[in-house]
Amino acid sequence: MRYKIISHITLVISITIIIIFLNKHSTGKTDMYTDSELFNEKNTLTVNLNETPQIPWNSIDTSTNVIETFAAAVFGNLIETQEIKSSTNKYILIENYVCKEQKCRIDLNKEVKFHNGRSVTAYDFEFSLIRFLTQKREDNFAFTILNDIQGIDRIQKSKNETKNGIVYPRGILEGIEVIDNFKIVLHLKRNNPYIIEKLNTGRLPIVPIEELQIDYIHWKHLPIGFGRYKLIKADLDKSQFILENLALENIHKYIRIVFSDQDIGDIRILSHMSDSKLDGKVILPTVYVNAGFLFNFSTPLGANENFRNAISHALDRDKIAQTSLDNDLEPEDQILPSHSILQKYRAHEPLIKQNIILAKEFLNKVPKELWFDKTLHVHSFWTLKRNLNDIKYIQEIKQQLSVIGLNLVFHNTDFNYTKFKEVDENVLWWTGFDSLSNDPNRNFAYFTKGSFFRHIFPENNKEFENLLKESNNTFMEQPEATQKLSSYFKEKNYMVVILNVKKRFSYKKNRIEFIEPQPNGIRMDLWKIRLKEDNFFNRLTFEELLTKIFNLYFYKT
Repeated sequence: MRYKIISHITLVISITIIIIFLNKHSTGKTDMYTDSELFNEKNTLTVNLNETPQIPWNSIDTSTNVIETFAAAVFGNLIETQEIKSSTNKYILIENYVCKEQKCRIDLNKEVKFHNGRSVTAYDFEFSLIRFLTQKREDNFAFTILNDIQGIDRIQKSKNETKNGIVYPRGILEGIEVIDNFKIVLHLKRNNPYIIEKLNTGRLPIVPIEELQIDYIHWKHLPIGFGRYKLIKADLDKSQFILENLALENIHKYIRIVFSDQDIGDIRILSHMSDSKLDGKVILPTVYVNAGFLFNFSTPLGANENFRNAISHALDRDKIAQTSLDNDLEPEDQILPSHSILQKYRAHEPLIKQNIILAKEFLNKVPKELWFDKTLHVHSFWTLKRNLNDIKYIQEIKQQLSVIGLNLVFHNTDFNYTKFKEVDENVLWWTGFDSLSNDPNRNFAYFTKGSFFRHIFPENNKEFENLLKESNNTFMEQPEATQKLSSYFKEKNYMVVILNVKKRFSYKKNRIEFIEPQPNGIRMDLWKIRLKEDNFFNRLTFEELLTKIFNLYFYKT
């Protein structure tokens, strides 16, 4: 009798456990995730990478943290991102390099292979750097990324050559010299110790030519690289992507990348002003991106220096930053962040303080018919899902500018309109530039002829270009020329910088064991995240749990 009572108690407890198990795993059985049963909690890290759906390998219209995080996992890295040194890691392409006397001599790691099985060679390196150069300069970032290499200002017609049984277009950029399959020399216009760091970007990944369509831009199937993870499934309708671990390392078998403004995933990369109920939260210490207004210099209002000055002096940047309760916003008025290695290249000037009287004086010098009693539409590349006009710091900016008579309406990102068009009447653009590189001249280069961005600098830009040239030539020996460039940029308000933004993320403490140090606030190394393995329920499938309960109950009876 006593054994029967124990048996019945065991059965009740077992049924309760089953119910708990089903409740715990019920979300995994819905259609929230693509193939959630195959890629389950036991073997899959789910990363909510951004609240706005994006194609993570799109080299143009993709947020920097999205493309760089995806590229590090799938396409691989040129160099070790945290220590900037040579490596024999088979997911790091460059084994060794030396840059001096306007040359970079590079030895490639012979062990690195693309996901399709073939070795990565110097010809792949050359092709991947030049494949976007047949497009217009304004259609990609390649010209700005490669602007240190000789010949970038005089692109040559390509000639097809067969190397290792593969036909490559070659000779487009004269500053790239392939010595053999694993040696390459870059001939530079000037010395820049950060050239390899600049090339190590998801906007210019090393890829196999045979996997691309004839335009060398679009993929025949799924993108292929040489990273730790291979992309094996892409659901573009649901914006969900499955990566499979190819490394012989004790890390999760799969990564699921999703995009949502909800608390979905084991880790959720947060936008500023977004809220999360997940119990783990982190703010990365480094600046991710700045934020502010670009101006359309092809319009009379955008080209008017008094108008730009009026906006800059009307703003209380401290008050705008304080609208965030998460301490992820900092007041700023320069393009180079203050808390980094780039600090020494900044202009030694205090933060611009709000001065309404001076702002009105500047604005009164601008023809009234250009701005008075008008609504200025501010389009953006700022990938938030919430209406920008409902965000506190945007509301504060609008309110402060209304005091001097400017009325603004912000528009969320339209991926069909991510920069000023060739002919465009809009005056203002809200966006920011990331701090991915330690090259102080990198972001200034976007404000010169041939930039990806149209109309964001004056037609007569000679003085700025001369300052940039001097900065490029001398920044390694002394910072003064770059400081002068920073001061000129701020004085002329090519961009009215308002804020610096730090990246935040939240995570589930019951799922994440630990997160190793990350290289910066922009790119997240997903293989440095460890899932917890000590959860009894996560270790068992439903069938395994039933079997254990069955054996336990009938053994007792």
